[in-house]
Amino acid sequence: MSCAIEGAFRKVRNRLTQNERVVRMKRLKQRDSKIKTDTVWAGLLVTLTLLSGCATPPTTSPEAASAWSARQAVLQPLTTWQAEGRIGVVSGQDGWHAHFQWAQRDVGYRIDLIGPLGQGRVTVESEGWEVRLQTQDGQQWTAPDADDLLEQHLGVRLPVNGLRYWARGLPEPGSTPVLQMDSSGRLTRLEQNGWVIEYPAYAPTTMLNLDLPERIVARRPDLSVKLVIEQWKL
Repeated sequence: MSCAIEGAFRKVRNRLTQNERVVRMKRLKQRDSKIKTDTVWAGLLVTLTLLSGCATPPTTSPEAASAWSARQAVLQPLTTWQAEGRIGVVSGQDGWHAHFQWAQRDVGYRIDLIGPLGQGRVTVESEGWEVRLQTQDGQQWTAPDADDLLEQHLGVRLPVNGLRYWARGLPEPGSTPVLQMDSSGRLTRLEQNGWVIEYPAYAPTTMLNLDLPERIVARRPDLSVKLVIEQWKL
């Protein structure tokens, strides 16, 4: 009887041992699978980190950011100014050059283009709600938007609305720009509204002890506008 009982216990113990082995093997397989999965994810994370590091644009130094904030504080309230110089426009295979005089007073402005397309003087004026274009021979047209008006009658869509800010070295309000600046906080490159604006040169002014843009190049795929500002009046 005791031998039978002992044999039964031995069988139960063997079954338990086999079950423990099965459970242990399952746990080992699960652990190995988790280790492999974690290793794969770790490799992917390292790869993505390296790739994102390559694509990250250079950051602006704290000194340049502080200088940029100081420039904005001076330039943004500067809504009355005059600039004079030369403008060159290239659109496809066509292009023209002119002398320009720009007088800005708050939202109103007057732009005189002297010599474009053989038309003598072209004047673009606005008080903020309507734009008027007048040629030297007295013809006049009006429209709500200067860019549209110039495109209709000069054949070129000049970015007047943007240039009244870009000329001062500021982004146009209302859309998020991509900015690059030098160590003095002056814009060197600006991307906004489909345009890329570059500032190859600044010139010192005696007013406000501030450097202002001397050369500006604004480009988009179908149009290039170059300004050389020879004189600023603030």
